[in-house]
Amino acid sequence: MKVIIVGYGAVGSVLTKLLAKEETIEKIFCVDLKFFEKIKNKKIDFKILNILEKKKFIEYLNKIRPDVVINTSLPRFNGHIMECCIEAKVNYMDTASFWDLDKNPRAKIPYKMEQLDYNEKFIKNNIMGLIESGVAPGLDNLLAAECASQLDEVDYIKIRMVEDTGSKEIFFSWNKDWLLDEIGSKPIIYQNGKFLFVENFGAEEEYDFPKPIGKKKTYYFCQDEVGSIPGYIKTKKLDVKIHDNNIDVSKLLLALNLVSDKKINVDGVEVKPIRVLSKILPDSVPGEEKKFPKSIFAIAVEAIGKKNNKKKSVKYSVVFPRQEVIGKLGLGANFISYPTALSLSLFVLILNKIKKSGVFPPEALNDEIRKEFIKNLKKYCKLHIQIK
Repeated sequence: MKVIIVGYGAVGSVLTKLLAKEETIEKIFCVDLKFFEKIKNKKIDFKILNILEKKKFIEYLNKIRPDVVINTSLPRFNGHIMECCIEAKVNYMDTASFWDLDKNPRAKIPYKMEQLDYNEKFIKNNIMGLIESGVAPGLDNLLAAECASQLDEVDYIKIRMVEDTGSKEIFFSWNKDWLLDEIGSKPIIYQNGKFLFVENFGAEEEYDFPKPIGKKKTYYFCQDEVGSIPGYIKTKKLDVKIHDNNIDVSKLLLALNLVSDKKINVDGVEVKPIRVLSKILPDSVPGEEKKFPKSIFAIAVEAIGKKNNKKKSVKYSVVFPRQEVIGKLGLGANFISYPTALSLSLFVLILNKIKKSGVFPPEALNDEIRKEFIKNLKKYCKLHIQIK
């Protein structure tokens, strides 16, 4: 399999190293505007290229003829890359939607999953777009489908996450602009056939995660999963809540209106608070993750409903290694980029099993593919299954 990875950053660089170890991966082509690191590996090529120069990018795709193009850069480039994949008739993957407000007054969901607009063109060209295939969204979407498949009726799907650096010091484990945007975005839930806005960091809930995490307070957070899962899994309710040990910082930024993208006048100059904040906050530098050895990420997906007319719940929880363990893998990864890149790599390895075209998220995958993915996942992290 030949793979093109667009964006050699926190996730793309780790994904490259993971895929390079796989026998089924013949060649990996990394595309970016610049490279701070280049690995000496016969499987890996590096290409400096501006993907926004559409003609040049399409020519590159036609030259390489990859099996799949993976966008690990910002989601704002999803649409552009997908258009190029259509022209070159190449399969596509990404980690998240741009997730902007839908201006269509008749829209069923407040946010727009822009990748789905390309579904018919992907079908027409007999290519596949596996979207939102990182860890969250991605892994949790797949686990939601797996949990739901074990019930006759689903009343409630809970997705709960923990991000804990073990420190009060600020550390950006991924793109700070995207994180600030998520803090300021209004979360949505799905309930009784409707998508509803809820308060940022609202509906505090103490949720029980597997050891070594235990009970943690979780809050509403804006996540893509809510927008796609109800389209593939019939449920009465769905929501996503997260625990962040530095949640008070996020709450303060929100309260002070510092994550707003609406222009304000400051001494006669119009500025967007979120852009100013992004300039002020320091960038995380490679190696900084070593200062947070106890950092950990975990995800729990629970489907509550009925089986044989009896109440039943199915819960799958994944606890990823702490930073001190990830650091020993030699990937230059942190406690978020590793789970994201790992999940992406596992999706790449099952691509040849997906026998359909079009654009779809992981919850659309069939039972056999889901089970193979989960089997492979168990090799790298702790999976807890609870049925009651």
